[in-house]
Amino acid sequence: MKTDFLDKLPKHLRVFTIKQPYNDYTAKNQAVWRYVMRKSTAFLSDIAHKSYLKGLEKTGVSVESIPKMQGMNRILKEIGWHAVAVDGFIPPNAFMEFQAYNTLVIAADIRTAEHIEYTPAPDIIHEAAGHAPIIANPEYA
Repeated sequence: MKTDFLDKLPKHLRVFTIKQPYNDYTAKNQAVWRYVMRKSTAFLSDIAHKSYLKGLEKTGVSVESIPKMQGMNRILKEIGWHAVAVDGFIPPNAFMEFQAYNTLVIAADIRTAEHIEYTPAPDIIHEAAGHAPIIANPEYA
């Protein structure tokens, strides 16, 4: 699905974007998301800056299900940002250039239950739940 903001990105960045394979996420993937998010928000509610938890809500990142890019983009558009799905690692310079276009890069992959506590590769938990709430803070964005 083409969107206006994708058309405005340079071609050399568009090559990194993919359609989020939302229908490929399994019940187990959704359970991993819920487990990590419940554990993280419970822990972070006591120690994280309040803007982080407000940012989760403001960017449409739910504890209950893996976010859909379309849903996030409807909300992020209000703060002048967009999100794109990518397949794993992208070059650091491309990652930073996406940010210059107010575009949040989110790896479509999700960690496995076997690596629920940590994954060395970027995944949707780290990027959607870790990065998206930060851009909701006007002091950052």
